[in-house]
Amino acid sequence: MKKTAGFLTAALAACLLVLSACSARTPISSDDFQKKAEALGYKVSQDSSSSGSDAKTLTAAKSDSDTQITFTTFSDASAAQEQYASLKESLKATGGTSTVDSDSYNKYTAQNGEIYYTLVRMGDTLLNCKGTVGKKDEIDNFVKEIKY
Repeated sequence: MKKTAGFLTAALAACLLVLSACSARTPISSDDFQKKAEALGYKVSQDSSSSGSDAKTLTAAKSDSDTQITFTTFSDASAAQEQYASLKESLKATGGTSTVDSDSYNKYTAQNGEIYYTLVRMGDTLLNCKGTVGKKDEIDNFVKEIKY
């Protein structure tokens, strides 16, 4: 009986330690996106052809790269979810797809020939990345840097 109680206590402590390292992801603001993108060497501009009148879109690009990253903040999470689903549906993938879906977070990566896409919806924000397969690491590092 003592061995079982000791084992359960140790298992519970291990679970608590592991779970305490996990934290919920939170969307960043447009200002934070701009600061982080510029710190990584991207030039950020505001997109006037926004996805809806209440959405704010920023586009980040580097002069020496064909990678383009678009960050949009919507009025609510459902508008972001709709845009994510629409973009995901429109992408023609020939391989290398990966999908993570939950109520507050969606991530889709796909490859179409030499083009690599990453879509991430978190809360009321949407991150849309497009580049060549050769720049996949650049895109993945950017997404990791902003914690999406």
